[in-house]
Amino acid sequence: MKTTLHDAGAAERELEIEAPAEELEDDLDEALQAQRKQADMKGFRKGKVPLSLIKKMYGKQLGLQVAQRVVQEAFEQEVEDNEDVPDVLGRPEITELDYEPESDLRAVVRFGVRPEIELKELSDEELPKLVYDVTEEDLEREALSLRKSEATLIPTDDPVGETDYVVFDLQEIDADTGTPIVGKKDEEQELFLDSPQVEGNPLLEKLRDALIGARAGESVQFSVSHPGQAHGGHEGGEAHAHRFEAQLKDVKKRELPELTDEFVREASDGEFDSVENFRTQIRERLGEAAQQRADEALQREIVQRMRELHPAPVPPDVVEKFLDSFIEDVKRRNDDELPDDFDENVFREKNRSEAREQAHWMLLRDKVVDTYDLKATDEDLEAFFEKQAARTPELEADQLKRFYESQDEAMNQVRQQVLSEKVFDTLEEQFQINEKDRETFEQEMKARQPAAAPAEGAASAEADDASDDEPLIVT
Repeated sequence: MKTTLHDAGAAERELEIEAPAEELEDDLDEALQAQRKQADMKGFRKGKVPLSLIKKMYGKQLGLQVAQRVVQEAFEQEVEDNEDVPDVLGRPEITELDYEPESDLRAVVRFGVRPEIELKELSDEELPKLVYDVTEEDLEREALSLRKSEATLIPTDDPVGETDYVVFDLQEIDADTGTPIVGKKDEEQELFLDSPQVEGNPLLEKLRDALIGARAGESVQFSVSHPGQAHGGHEGGEAHAHRFEAQLKDVKKRELPELTDEFVREASDGEFDSVENFRTQIRERLGEAAQQRADEALQREIVQRMRELHPAPVPPDVVEKFLDSFIEDVKRRNDDELPDDFDENVFREKNRSEAREQAHWMLLRDKVVDTYDLKATDEDLEAFFEKQAARTPELEADQLKRFYESQDEAMNQVRQQVLSEKVFDTLEEQFQINEKDRETFEQEMKARQPAAAPAEGAASAEADDASDDEPLIVT
């Protein structure tokens, strides 16, 4: 047998296998004899079918099985057991297999390999880290939110203000004729005009602007425009707009309760016993949430900078496996089924760049683990479960541990999560981390990132929702 190993791309290899017919003769004969022993054919006793007939009926199929086994054994010997060959990534694929019984064999196996990566010195590389101090304004905002949640709504004849509560009917109308479109009316819609859901929603923003200054009983009209779309969902078609009429039926203003110890106790069902206690605990929670966001932002910066500093080829099959996982995630979010209109080819192409980036980071992460000999120790796992238990007071750390240990896949995910945290901690020590206040941090992030283009069809989707049967407004 002759084998030849050569490059087939930046992160791929090919193993070419050639074997003369006589080297496969014994294996093929053994397979034929085994098939003959179990052959049960009319006119012959079991196991007594002529070998020539067995060869005629099963020779090609058995020959293929023999050839595949020979290729697999050659691959194991020349690649998997060869210390000079980098780690195989993905699933090897037989791209060529030329063999007929009693003829020579030629096969080609293509496979991905782990690219060689040399970690760079990172001590001169600067990364910003957000350091956020909870301000009095933050605490006042949380207090106002609590007061709003318990506010009394007072009917008013005054014009609509920016923070008022409104009830209205929303009718889509034909932009050309001005007549209502049958079946495109949502009645008794409710909305606080200062609700967070308004910002960033083109329809609700236009609605809010149109309603401000109006009085109960009046009607207002407004349009939601968006770029046209050519075939395939890309911009380039003719621009158009949806037009609506809102019939304002009721307007109410909030009457906010005073922030007192008694109010805080009642509004929080006893979670806070005083205004001072409320402010203290909210400050801690906001600080913890801000720290988590800062850590996540730093991790994203680390991943991005590591990819920039360590360009590396990614085996195509590894990218495909990440795309497979994306599709499985879509299924999990849809009752283990893909949506009826799901186009897997379009989905794969749309997400290929993201899959390649994630695969690239996986390779870098593995290199860091190997370089610094990182492991998820028993002590690390114990700390993980203690931390999780602190967030779920109804469960003890030992209970969580037993639950995960009863499921191999879940426990492996925990180990990988712990290992990832150790990777980020290790890299954070290598980089030069510069702490920034919120304003400076946000300015630097904006300067680093190109202006984000609006998502294709985003405005269109918001406007098109007006044509659906589901209610548009959520209180």
